[in-house]
Amino acid sequence: MSSNFQPTRWSMIQNTGASEDGVRDRAWEEFDHLYRTPLLGFIRRCGWSLDRAEDLLQSFLAVVAERNWLSEADPDRGKMRTFLLSRLKRHLHDALKYDRAQKRGGGAENIPLDEVAAVLAEPENKRAAECEFDREWARSILAHTLDAMEQQAEAKGRGHIFQLLKGQITGNSEERLGEAAQFLGQSQGAVRMQLQRLRESFRTRLRAEVAETLLPGEDVSDEMRYLARVLSE
Repeated sequence: MSSNFQPTRWSMIQNTGASEDGVRDRAWEEFDHLYRTPLLGFIRRCGWSLDRAEDLLQSFLAVVAERNWLSEADPDRGKMRTFLLSRLKRHLHDALKYDRAQKRGGGAENIPLDEVAAVLAEPENKRAAECEFDREWARSILAHTLDAMEQQAEAKGRGHIFQLLKGQITGNSEERLGEAAQFLGQSQGAVRMQLQRLRESFRTRLRAEVAETLLPGEDVSDEMRYLARVLSE
């Protein structure tokens, strides 16, 4: 798919194991931007404290890097977030065993391990945690899209306009249109036109971002509807 954007590509993410520092750093930056928060949110939803969840995420990412797991990800076998979540679950099961052993030996904090085990084992609880993961991923995709738009606006010297209208791009509200028009010294009609163009650009970019995470033949419209649904829940 040809695009002027810099979307979440499998090939880019898989460069986390590249030998060139610049390529590898850019790949990890892309990965962190889109997946760190959803992964941390999933661990927290499983029942671990914030400190322990951050430790578990760091240990998981260290294993990902050490074993170059992302090079094994295959777009013919599923979405990147599905691949990551399956590997993370294995890591958390191992962590649960470790925490239980530590607790028996008196070397761990008072962790609600039964609750953690229930989330990892029971389908209903697992599904709730997975939905939260997808919700955080959707938020990351939206933030990634807005960041790309902001960078482009800054490059064109229109960053101040973008900042004024940014909060209204993802919705239908025009509540602060008059305030923005007054600040810019323009008519509300002129500012409304700029907001509409930003919204159209946002939809186009977001669709491109989402499309790059799908398998050939998958319906991007279905994924967009799913994204909207999880964000509204």
